[in-house]
Amino acid sequence: MKKNYSQWKNLHYSWDNLDDFEKRWDGLPGIHTVHFEDAQNPIDIYVNEHVKSSVHQVQPVFFTGAVSQRGDKKGPFFSGLGLTHSRQLPLIAVADPSLDDDPSLSLGWYTGGPEDALVSNLVRLLEAVQRTLAREMIFIGGSGGGFAALNVGRQFSGTYSLLVWNPQTDVYEYAERFVKLFLKSRFNFAHASLARSDWKDFCKIRTDSKISTNVLAVETVLRPRRFVYLQNASDWHREKHLIPLWSLVSTKDIIEGPNLIDSNHIVFVDQFAEGHAPPSAKLIGFLINQLMEESAVVEDLKFEYVDK
Repeated sequence: MKKNYSQWKNLHYSWDNLDDFEKRWDGLPGIHTVHFEDAQNPIDIYVNEHVKSSVHQVQPVFFTGAVSQRGDKKGPFFSGLGLTHSRQLPLIAVADPSLDDDPSLSLGWYTGGPEDALVSNLVRLLEAVQRTLAREMIFIGGSGGGFAALNVGRQFSGTYSLLVWNPQTDVYEYAERFVKLFLKSRFNFAHASLARSDWKDFCKIRTDSKISTNVLAVETVLRPRRFVYLQNASDWHREKHLIPLWSLVSTKDIIEGPNLIDSNHIVFVDQFAEGHAPPSAKLIGFLINQLMEESAVVEDLKFEYVDK
């Protein structure tokens, strides 16, 4: 399935390998396709015009969630362009190559498949970006993009913060239809395997020896320098995804409002939106603006956006 780079109305660059990209990229705006060894899937990143000129010491990096009403839409799929453009913030957006060759797939969690090294390649790419820019990264995403931000973050060797909302923390605990589409697409599971009553346990034996399908680990929360996790109070993700992660770092019950682990690590539960819907773009942008200050402390952030 061919990609549609022209939809983004930006210059497109293709780099033979990661070393080539790191040596010559220098913050150049546009879409950059970085190739990797051993015929691994290339990774596309979108770099806006503010990255090279920004005086900020913090760099937002956006991961995309599910592609709604995909139909015949072609990748690469990027998020965060409008939100950062209106605030003149530097943006690096990462596309999930898992969606490029299968039009039936709308969500891939940036995990890749059994023959991929997608996560390790993506980590290497973002570490190269950080070396060039000399900025702290903020990994940002909601739902499936939130899972990707958490998963990439815990393997990232540089300095980073996290801003996620309503993320999955365990792929297998997401909506069954999307999980099975992913398993069929990336791991070629047959219908009979996915129809088994024990399909989760059966499939996990194969998938979890190749990729990470959950981020349930203490370092997921504590490794980032600053950790901001927004959870809609009415979202079923609160029970299925937040609490299993929270229970690894705290014996306290999750309450509505701020749940502080320490001054720079927080889970904030509120009715930001109905059900699994994302918080408003204004609120997310408001929080990003605050986190762009490298010295900002999480417990001092304002979590309620008010139009002035």
